[in-house]
Amino acid sequence: MLTKTKSTIYLYLTNFIELQLVITLMSMPILILWGLPISYMSLISNLIFTPLLILFLWVSCLFSIFALLNLPSNFFISTLNILTKTWMWLLSFSKPSWLMGFTLSIFWVSIIACVSVVIFYTYKKYQTSHSLIFLSFLFFCILTARWYTTKNMIKQIGNLPLLALTIHSKNYVIDCGALCQKQNFYNNIDYTIIPEMIKHAGITNIDTLVLCKPSKRLAKVVMQFAKQTDVKTIIATTKNDCFKILTIAYKNSDIKVLPLKNNFKKNMPKKKS
Repeated sequence: MLTKTKSTIYLYLTNFIELQLVITLMSMPILILWGLPISYMSLISNLIFTPLLILFLWVSCLFSIFALLNLPSNFFISTLNILTKTWMWLLSFSKPSWLMGFTLSIFWVSIIACVSVVIFYTYKKYQTSHSLIFLSFLFFCILTARWYTTKNMIKQIGNLPLLALTIHSKNYVIDCGALCQKQNFYNNIDYTIIPEMIKHAGITNIDTLVLCKPSKRLAKVVMQFAKQTDVKTIIATTKNDCFKILTIAYKNSDIKVLPLKNNFKKNMPKKKS
């Protein structure tokens, strides 16, 4: 009995990992074009989410049937509330540092990986172990291409007044007005700044953010942007109230706020010859 249970769990896990790799590889070109990242924790999160989703759908169906028949359905309502709160609680642990972006420069590598997956599953039925090895190899190739294209690079982020640098695995972003370019800064961050950063530089989290054109309104924008990109250090000029507002806001936090005039050159790393 124990051996059969172990075999069933092993088969479920291997099939699940295989399916996850196929979905990730096949969706990679779309993610790259849209500037969407993937999560390091997607395998674990989907492993947890799938049973919760199935349970949620079953309880929802039973609730609908009982409601149509005018039968007591308080138990199902309570269960749905518990499932929802459980999932929201699990989502609260998510961090921007778990995300990984892929640049447009490896788009054709992802296309080759997609075609390889289609060919692999079209002509012959392989064992799960062989499929896992092949799919892992393709994913490793994409990761290698990503590492090569984002190592020690300087990129202009599309047509935005925004510059991204990656030096010795540290990400630096220099903003020259991009964050305050539109009135609705939430949409600007979510649908323009972050997707463009991912597409052109593969950056999802920032170690140092440099603000060259600060303003009083920019302080609020930066607070939202820092939350979504896990900023560690903010460097800003002291000509405006922006620096003062940020200093007060992050006084008791892990985020450092430094003046641009005296510390910019000191904090920017030098490339090794």
